Amino acid sequence: MSCTENESGPFVVFFLPAIVGCLTILLARRWANSQVSNTSSTAVSRRRKIIKDPLIKRPLPPIACKMVHPGAKKATGTNNKKCTYPVEDDVSGGKRVGRQTRVTPNTAPTVTLADIKLAEGPIPPKHIPFPHIPQDGPLLFEVLMFMFTLAATGLQFLNLYRTTWWLPNSYTNQAMNFYLIDPHLVAFIITLLFRRLLLSISLVILRMMLPPKLMPQAVVAARMFILGVILGALAWCTYFIMLKYPLLKIFYLCYPAVVYVLLFGFQSSPFLELNNSEAPPLHCCTHDPGQVRAEVEVLRHDFNMRVKKILFNSVSGAYYSSFIPCCFAQPYLYYEVYGASQQIAFVLGGLFGRYVSQLLGSAFCDVPHRAALHLGRWDPLPATDVSGEIPEWSEDKLWSAGARVRCGGAGYAAASPTVAARPGCPEHIRFHSVFINPSKLLCLLLSLHLSLIVLQLCLLFSSIPWHNFLSIVILLFINYYSLFKMVRDYLVAWKVYRAENIIQDKNNTISISN
Repeated sequence: MSCTENESGPFVVFFLPAIVGCLTILLARRWANSQVSNTSSTAVSRRRKIIKDPLIKRPLPPIACKMVHPGAKKATGTNNKKCTYPVEDDVSGGKRVGRQTRVTPNTAPTVTLADIKLAEGPIPPKHIPFPHIPQDGPLLFEVLMFMFTLAATGLQFLNLYRTTWWLPNSYTNQAMNFYLIDPHLVAFIITLLFRRLLLSISLVILRMMLPPKLMPQAVVAARMFILGVILGALAWCTYFIMLKYPLLKIFYLCYPAVVYVLLFGFQSSPFLELNNSEAPPLHCCTHDPGQVRAEVEVLRHDFNMRVKKILFNSVSGAYYSSFIPCCFAQPYLYYEVYGASQQIAFVLGGLFGRYVSQLLGSAFCDVPHRAALHLGRWDPLPATDVSGEIPEWSEDKLWSAGARVRCGGAGYAAASPTVAARPGCPEHIRFHSVFINPSKLLCLLLSLHLSLIVLQLCLLFSSIPWHNFLSIVILLFINYYSLFKMVRDYLVAWKVYRAENIIQDKNNTISISN
């Protein structure tokens, strides 16, 4: 049984929605582009008027008053009236004594060194509040991932142990030869795929039953208990598998554990949870270059950890759900290697897209983007442009656009309105190039996932066996869901950062004219 080109059912069900979806994306982007280009100033002013970012430090209006001590002599005359402002209470003798500060109007305000330094330094970047984009909760995400990997495992067993039950002289009436499938191997795979979902269900039950003050201890106890249960079940399955198969196949079964130790060490949290941080990383607008570099370092490590989790979970999920069944197939079993390899590649691509949409969404990329605006970028100068008049780079100073410094015997020029990066630092260069416009990163990930879906649709209408056709159809459902999330994140991020670039250009133009 195979699918031919004359059948119109797959065309109507899959190809037509794909065409409609692509046209909708193009029209939505064209509409967003026209809205930004035609009403750029109005849209930006309306956005800044409705939503104000509390993280942006805006300068306070000057107060034409001079603070004096409470015991100062009162001035005479009607024009020298005092205005009183309440301040913090003073604690003396164990009692709170309310103090008031009298100020005299029509006097020059006091200016501090910090104000002078900020006024002389570069203009800090302006951030646009990023709109809230709903994401899947931990429990819903783990349920979807478990269903996807479990379906992929069943489909790979179908590719290996399928039967021809529809033939009139067939000796079986089942679609698979279930007696050839090792139950201990199936239990091993399901236990590994179920580990994060089991912890998510346990945490939800604990939050419903226990008060919040007992949750930290309960979470630690639940993690230790579930880790012990998972490792015990895996050891039990491995013992029975070792009795049936040679030692080389046992090495195939435990090989991802070696990769896990190399990536994460002996930590148990990446094994049980996808993202164990209770609060997402936050950005703090500061004018201290040391704090900017420290924040960039924290965000860089967090991004690298997310990338490691995406790669490891994608590869391990495809490895255990699609590759391990092929490794433990009987020697006398004949199966199509091309179809099995195609199944592994499609499961790997689907898992990668699903993890990327969850861990590297547009809401997460906005925080490193704000840090990248404060970090800035240095461009190396030619050796002929380096002279003795160029000052040495100082780590305690913010540099403005066009500034030239010397660091490590080489010359650099500031290529951003505000620069706090270390000249020639490869980590700062990569961080700035990736997150100065996160919509490019989201567009790259979207293009990769869209290419996977197009390839699956092309294979869907080719002349392939019925089991491969069924595998592609089922895997396309989760890929469509990931595609929707990626398209939404990209369109929102593209429009927000386009408006932010307009604001930055206007601020730079005003600063240059002044």
